[in-house]
Amino acid sequence: MTEASHSTRPNVLLIFADDLGQGDVSCFNPNAGWETTNMDRLASEGMRFYDSHATSALCTPSRYGLLTGRYNWRSRLKRLVLPGDSESLIEKDRLTLAQFLSDRGYTTAVVGKWHLGLDWQLLEHGNDLDRYGLSVDEHPIPHTRFGRHGNFNAGQQWEVEGADIDYSKPVTFGPNDLGFDYSFITAASHDQPPFVYIEDGQAQGIPTKFGGDQWQLDRATSSQWDQIQKGPMVEDFDVTRLVQDFQDKALDVLHGMLEGDDPWFLYVPSHLVHGPIIPNEPWQGRSGLGPYGDFVLQFDDYVGQLVQAVDDAGQRENTIVIVTSDNGVSPVAGLPDLRAQGHDPSNGWRGAKADIWEGGHREPFIVRWPEVIEPDTTSDHLISHSDVFATLSEVLGEQLPETAAEDSVSQLPVWQGSDRAVRQDVVASSGGGGLAIRQGDWKLDCVTDGDGFQSLMAQPAGEEATRYKPAQLYNLAEDPTETTNLLEQYPDKVSELAQLLAEHIRRGRSTQGAPQSNDAGTPTNRWMQIEWLDDADEVISQCRTHVS
Repeated sequence: MTEASHSTRPNVLLIFADDLGQGDVSCFNPNAGWETTNMDRLASEGMRFYDSHATSALCTPSRYGLLTGRYNWRSRLKRLVLPGDSESLIEKDRLTLAQFLSDRGYTTAVVGKWHLGLDWQLLEHGNDLDRYGLSVDEHPIPHTRFGRHGNFNAGQQWEVEGADIDYSKPVTFGPNDLGFDYSFITAASHDQPPFVYIEDGQAQGIPTKFGGDQWQLDRATSSQWDQIQKGPMVEDFDVTRLVQDFQDKALDVLHGMLEGDDPWFLYVPSHLVHGPIIPNEPWQGRSGLGPYGDFVLQFDDYVGQLVQAVDDAGQRENTIVIVTSDNGVSPVAGLPDLRAQGHDPSNGWRGAKADIWEGGHREPFIVRWPEVIEPDTTSDHLISHSDVFATLSEVLGEQLPETAAEDSVSQLPVWQGSDRAVRQDVVASSGGGGLAIRQGDWKLDCVTDGDGFQSLMAQPAGEEATRYKPAQLYNLAEDPTETTNLLEQYPDKVSELAQLLAEHIRRGRSTQGAPQSNDAGTPTNRWMQIEWLDDADEVISQCRTHVS
């Protein structure tokens, strides 16, 4: 199909699963333990990408990369994810995908899990521990907080999250300030406090109790697969009802958009299939492989209902539908049991959520746009979630400013059927913030291990930086499971890839254009994951700082 044949302003439905592995979608994995009929049908009507990557193997950073078109490790958050009571991670002067589309006449909305921070208004007297039956003696209040006052040092966490928020007041910076006309969200994952729905920046209720099961959840195993973290909770909060509440709201918002005259952008960052893994009753036992499989099928049905609403409204041809996931499958799913039953959520790739290896960030990616994309097509071209921004800008025939989407490459030619790859390399980050760069079949991991949950738990405090250096080289064509480290055999390739990554870091962008600044992550401006660079101190000193 020709470039001129498509709508000048197509609708966009962007469905973002949470912790869905590539192997969980049966059109990507012929050996899957279940059949995802709706996503398979969508793929048969469009294109599926087998070499698609989230910018990170964890959810907060990968969401940043998706909505900004910028690699997440350039932001202030250099490792892990935000607590639910964190201030906004996205910079106040940064152009987002939603703002870009809104400025061009789109009606925009987000319904689901936000997990990018909100500028909450806080109680004048500080933490209200008495309200929740907690004492300062048992929970001494730290002087500094992770996610507050510009401090994005993930090593300074506090277990009592959300006790100092004035829930009667609206947030002062959130989705509605980043280009979304309407927002209905939770602050973070549905196993993280505060446990309250937030509509257009206003909490829908005042937490009156401290609910939940654990102060810190085990996310490295399935031992707490149906539990949630302790935190402030509104009286009628029911985690088993949350998924359905948000599905009903998304469908309601979508129907309203379909009835309007303007083009629309609906971002649906689903809570499925993140823990707690509690499928609704109609789905319990459906997969035959346990609650996780049932949850995947429930998500697949959710996708089907959203897509069917578009089709029933007669807007199938002029609507771009994208379905992908924020990172690889979580260990909470019970990976040993699933694999023992013949199902591999990572689809043969090594690792899972948080890992630098492929299973941590290689995602299913399906796009349907009948006006442009030929049905039932596949692509092995390298793509990143950051590319959605530049792709849609080219669809609209609009040029991006040099200060936006610095790591976004338009995939429109590939959508149109071009056999020529448009992205030459891609960078991904691990849970601990380690970096990996891919070019062709070669992949260089600048960390000594997977840098995922198990690694982070085992690393002694103070020794974290020693693991961050070019340490693993793999040829994915010959070794897709990343088991044969070729670092010593190919020093020239290591040097080549390390220099390319270093250049991407130094320039503040990986695309053509004027160099941009990276952002400082902690009060001390330490970025230990790049200290292997010869000029690391200079690069770090040039990072942009923010005054909160």
